[in-house]
Amino acid sequence: MRRFLKKFDGLPDLRRSSTFNYAMLALAGICVGLVSLLLGATVFGLNMFWTYFSSPMVILLNLLPPILLIFLVYFISGRAWIAFTFPSLLILTVSVTHFFKVQLRGDPFILSDILLVREVNKVIAPYTLVMNWKIYFAIFAFVCGVAFSVFILKYKPKKAKLRAISSLVIIALSAALYTTVYTNTKIYADTKGSFSVHEWSTTHTYIAKGFVYPFIHSIKDTLTDISGATPDWYDAQEAALMLGSFGEPTIPADKKVNIIAITLEAYCDLSLLSALDFESEVYEPLHALEEESFSGTLTTNTYGGGTTDAERLFLTGNTRFTNFSSPTNSYVHYLRSQGYHTEGFHAGDMWFYDRRPINAYLGFDNYYFLEDFDDSNRYDWFFFPTVASLYKERDAKNPYFSYNLSYQNHGPYDSSKTHEPYLIAKNGLSDESFNILNNYLIGIRDTTSRLASFIDTLRADSDPVVVVVFGDHMPWLGNLSSVYLELGINIDRNTQDGYLNYYSTPYFIWANNPAKTMLGNDFNGNGGSFSPCFLMGELFRLCSWEGEGYMQALRELQTRVDIINAPFGTFREYGVMTGTLSPDSQEAYQRLLGMEIYRRKNFFYTDTYSPISR
Repeated sequence: MRRFLKKFDGLPDLRRSSTFNYAMLALAGICVGLVSLLLGATVFGLNMFWTYFSSPMVILLNLLPPILLIFLVYFISGRAWIAFTFPSLLILTVSVTHFFKVQLRGDPFILSDILLVREVNKVIAPYTLVMNWKIYFAIFAFVCGVAFSVFILKYKPKKAKLRAISSLVIIALSAALYTTVYTNTKIYADTKGSFSVHEWSTTHTYIAKGFVYPFIHSIKDTLTDISGATPDWYDAQEAALMLGSFGEPTIPADKKVNIIAITLEAYCDLSLLSALDFESEVYEPLHALEEESFSGTLTTNTYGGGTTDAERLFLTGNTRFTNFSSPTNSYVHYLRSQGYHTEGFHAGDMWFYDRRPINAYLGFDNYYFLEDFDDSNRYDWFFFPTVASLYKERDAKNPYFSYNLSYQNHGPYDSSKTHEPYLIAKNGLSDESFNILNNYLIGIRDTTSRLASFIDTLRADSDPVVVVVFGDHMPWLGNLSSVYLELGINIDRNTQDGYLNYYSTPYFIWANNPAKTMLGNDFNGNGGSFSPCFLMGELFRLCSWEGEGYMQALRELQTRVDIINAPFGTFREYGVMTGTLSPDSQEAYQRLLGMEIYRRKNFFYTDTYSPISR
């Protein structure tokens, strides 16, 4: 390094020249932005990267932030190496995180993910992240940039007034760009590279815009959720009137059946997606239960993770996952107001996704976790007996609602060896894919068998009970969904079938004979597919309950729009996937959103709410 620096000894003014340092820092910002774009292209590789240059706006909006951030830190610190090191480390870290999240989950990294960093670290830890030349290149570029800024860039702006003014100008410029450009929905919709993506393939449309730009664009939605801010069109008085027009029917005393809801971790029926050659029965008990139930497929918003999305949309009916930091209107609260005892069990830790306080806000009288039992564990041989025990020990004087969440079958699944028994024929699968798939199916077979046995215990129950079961999301099956691809399963979200395959899990609603008799419904038939926010409404409909006013409004919307992936603006309208609703459906959806916002901001059940007992 000393020999290299001697070459600059004859140019002492260059290393300490303000012009040279400014130019090099600007170039450094450009380079950081380009490396971020390279990582942002993720699975599409260089083909996507080169198409970014077909759109000057994509390049400009992705390169400006690292340049501005580097200069802001430069004027604050007065040191070029600090100005390069910390902004670059921040930008490249989130870019790498985005790269790996797409690899594991197929979804882009957005600001709200940062708020769940503890949970994300726990979830990702068991997975094997496949390194790529882009990661090594990013590390190499970062090290070179740090070395260059340390040894070459020596100019230190000394005038405090100039540094302060320059910093304020950059902050003001950044704020103006954020409010007028980066959050502008029209600019966002129109800005993309020439890579061909479908309008409602949310991950693809995000990636087509680079990474830094769409990441900054996601800030607005996250801050809106946290702050409770409302859109310009929202009118609280109008929303209250619309919501009130539906009334608030009660559940007739002679129709109050017990309800047990179960969410199964990473549970899906792969036999519907691929002609697997099973060596042993896996899904037969599930199919038998579906035959005697009202059943279909739930189209979730997440893949490979994100259980809380389906979980809380089911419990609240909200079309969009939001912040839960205070008592929140939910179907749990509604049932509680109708005299139901509300409780449940999760075969996981109470702190995970803040379920202990949030379940209290949602209206549960009691909620149990692994910490509440001796010798507890995460497996279904403990989960189902615990759910059954809670039901058996309930106070039979009151109707009962129980919501339960399993943990068994959480990924990843061992790819290094195949455990016994062998449930499928290999049929050309790679060793790694066969190991992952067979190990996943071992857990699914056990879950399905125990689920069927649990249902059998309720057949002879003299009390009426209805059970709703659904999977939370499709399972991770190899990085970049490698097992799905080897099985020939269409998961191309540019196609409607691929989108539905990527996000669909089974659900069924079953009732024992006393419940069928009480409610006058055989609980049988094909329920089709829809989003999690509609599932509780289907349960109420089968029970001949109207439900609270919001549920009635949601049921009306379902007749025209039955799949809503709100965070990414993906819908199914009259059976066709779209990123843009027709004017009539958009108006109906906006009316529903107005009622949803009003319902989130105004807690109705103050008379029946009390802190959870455990």
